[in-house]
Parts: sequence; C-alpha cells; structure tokens
Amino acid sequence: MTEKTKDSAVYLDIDKRIFETVIKPLITKELIEEHRMNPIGKHSENLGLVLRYFRRHHEQLEGKDVIICTKPEEEWHLGEYPGERGKRPTIFLDESFDSVEAAEHGLFLKRLKKYGVEV
Repeated sequence: MTEKTKDSAVYLDIDKRIFETVIKPLITKELIEEHRMNPIGKHSENLGLVLRYFRRHHEQLEGKDVIICTKPEEEWHLGEYPGERGKRPTIFLDESFDSVEAAEHGLFLKRLKKYGVEV
C-alpha cells in the first residue's frame, strides 16, 4: 500500500465515522421534506451540513453521482462520473426529471440511499 493510498484510506475511514456520528443523526423526515420543498437555495443549518458532507468527496471521483442535463431547460437525468479525464459519464436514462430542482432532490435521495439511510 502506497503512502497516498494509506492516507486516502485513513481519510475515508475518518469520513465514514463523521457520517455515522454527526451527519446521519441530522437526517430526519422533516429534513428530507425541507430539501424536497427547496432543493436549491438557502437551507437550515442541519440541511446545509448534510449537503456539504455529500458534495465534498473529492477523494472519490470515480462513481460520483452527478446531474446531467440532456435537453436544455427540459430534461435532466442522474449519472455517474467515470473518474477519468476524457471519459463521458454514465447517464441513467430510467431516472428522468422535468426540472433541475426535481433532479437535485432525486440526487439527494439517491445519496441518502447510497449511504444506507431509509427514505
């Protein structure tokens, strides 16, 4: 294991503990509803903490969830970043949204599910 890989593993382990002890207890049905009602814009302190946690994983670009606009002002899909420069992201065509706000909430729900949070 290289030093960089070891550092990354330590970082991810600490990050996982932060999720379990700090972030996960903040996620309630009320917080999810707050996001559904206003996925873009000013949020409560707790929702802001949760969103910043989900968005900051710069160590894990491969497989990172993204929103992809497939028809300007009409259609958005969720996708997955390949983690390599020059490669196109995978687009999940079975998940379609008619607004960027709906796509943002869909992405939020997907991230919650990915982290094992029941929604």
